[in-house]
Amino acid sequence: MYGGCSDRPPSVEEQLQQLLNQAETHLEARDLSSAMAFVDPAYSDGDGRDFRALQAMLVGYFLRHKSIHILSKVDQIELLPEGDAEVVVFAGLAGSPQQVEQGLSQWRGDLLRLKLLFVAQGDGEWRLRSAEWRRAAPQDFSL
Repeated sequence: MYGGCSDRPPSVEEQLQQLLNQAETHLEARDLSSAMAFVDPAYSDGDGRDFRALQAMLVGYFLRHKSIHILSKVDQIELLPEGDAEVVVFAGLAGSPQQVEQGLSQWRGDLLRLKLLFVAQGDGEWRLRSAEWRRAAPQDFSL
């Protein structure tokens, strides 16, 4: 069942935004199994990580950071001809709460640019198939 007052199903963009919001909530809660539920078992990235390596990386991050606060901004969603979707997200990661009103340009923590490839599942869900990330600069967040 779809939320809201409309009977129209959510657009692909709305589905992906909702997925990203849910994943962010699970990551902030340090809930590994719920966060990994959004990742395709065939995950692989350009750095040679597969599903298990990504999971191990998250475990390490959770062990090093007892508190995780995320502020994200979707920069672009591109629907690819084969039915997949490429999403560019800027994210700030910090160990303490930040003033959201200041936005990512004033963030005191790690700033990342993530390029995410999502594949559509037969059940109408999306799974993360691949990811690339790099450090971002505050200038990346100016409008």
